[in-house]
Amino acid sequence: MKKNWGKMLEAGTAGQAALSSAYIFRCLLYIIFPLFIPCSSSAGGPGSTSVQILKTDMSPRAMGMAGSFVAVADDIYTVNYNPAGSGQLYIPEASAMYLTGFEDSKLQFLGFGMPLPVIGLAGVEKAGMAVSAIFSQSGKFTYRRIEPDGNISSRDMDAETTRVLSLSYGEKIYSGDIKIEGYNAAIDQYLGLSAKYISSELLETYSASALAFDAGWLVREPNLGLTFGASLSNYGKGVKYLNETSPLPAILRLGLSYEKPTFMDQSVLLVMENDIYLKESLKSLRVGLEYHFEKIFNFRLGYKAMEDNKGPTMGLGVHHEGFALDFALSLANEVFNTSQVAFTYKFTGWRVGSYKKNTHYRDQEDTHAKPEKADKPAAPAKKEPVKPKGQREPDKKKDSGFFWID
Repeated sequence: MKKNWGKMLEAGTAGQAALSSAYIFRCLLYIIFPLFIPCSSSAGGPGSTSVQILKTDMSPRAMGMAGSFVAVADDIYTVNYNPAGSGQLYIPEASAMYLTGFEDSKLQFLGFGMPLPVIGLAGVEKAGMAVSAIFSQSGKFTYRRIEPDGNISSRDMDAETTRVLSLSYGEKIYSGDIKIEGYNAAIDQYLGLSAKYISSELLETYSASALAFDAGWLVREPNLGLTFGASLSNYGKGVKYLNETSPLPAILRLGLSYEKPTFMDQSVLLVMENDIYLKESLKSLRVGLEYHFEKIFNFRLGYKAMEDNKGPTMGLGVHHEGFALDFALSLANEVFNTSQVAFTYKFTGWRVGSYKKNTHYRDQEDTHAKPEKADKPAAPAKKEPVKPKGQREPDKKKDSGFFWID
């Protein structure tokens, strides 16, 4: 009997190793292979698209890992990287972010996301939804004019102001086991969509607006801690200033993440991502690391390669109960140096329908949130009458849950 158990254990371990190595190899192939494909001849040069702020990292956590977040996508900032991650929101959360860049350029982000109290369209699990708003100012422009009398008059104007409103929806579309060489792989798949309204104004004179859409996909194996993510962002017709239309910076993101507990209440997250700018002759390879220490501190490092804005990044997060404060810094060069700070709160005392079980080691403490307030005290149990021996009890109806299943 012991030999049989040993053989089964060896087979399961071998199957897990084979699955993880095969899965990692295929995902790395999907990510790295596009780097060697030449850019389309129809793509413009760097900076040839409008609303460049849509290319900026909107999350200190993502920025600390060099912006590699498409395969993580497990918090409110998923609206900027992969809308499929909205399906991973397990409790309501809100966040505000502030970025300072070159000279007096600024960027603010406000977002709120939550699981919905209804089953998604695929009928697998509750769906998730998130809304966000981005406000950016690209600095001041000084306009000087020589008057007819020879005097010079000057006027300061906002170079560009942009507002982006987003609505994101995501849900789990598949959850099941697949046997591979004696190992049962637990596969979860998520899909998501986002709609954006973009409004931009140049020099306080020329204004334009546009609609854009994002789509995302996530495939997770929670037992191995592996996730593959893909998304297409900013797909739309572009913005039109006067008689000229400028395309939006459409971005194709492909990424892989690996999350594993180390010891006690600590875990490590490794991420890798390839960003392809479809309207510009640009590509970017990003790698990052996050170490979650004692359920409180998060240390992050990253590096961006194959782009003009290449260089290291770093970040720090402090997490206590439902509160989180994150800071990140990009160390590219004097022009591209930026810093971000964000405050996030997760409403751990609230539940929407049945509570989603979180499978990320980083947030395991949140699964032990305070219970909901009871509406009424429970009634004392009634004593059941004693049945005569040999008499069969009538069948009892099963308690119906919050959701019904066809």
